[in-house]
Amino acid sequence: METRLDKFGRVVLPKDIRDHLDLKPGQVLKVERADEEVILKPVEKELPLHIKDGVLVFSGAVTGDIAKAVKEHREDRLKKSILAEMNRPLF
Repeated sequence: METRLDKFGRVVLPKDIRDHLDLKPGQVLKVERADEEVILKPVEKELPLHIKDGVLVFSGAVTGDIAKAVKEHREDRLKKSILAEMNRPLF
């Protein structure tokens, strides 16, 4: 399969390749050079969760009511903690 560079250095990837790799308009591709070859690779989306100083950190966009979600999570943890304490043997 062949394609051509236009006068601005752009390349059109054939539709069957775009479809096979699920490439969408505007998607970022990493460009690499290996000897006399040009390699294009889709850039993976950065995961919104990562570990920083041993703590799991969320760095994505927040959707929904974050205060409500935190409150519900805290209440859930508290209930579980109380139940665990109640079921713990005294000795």
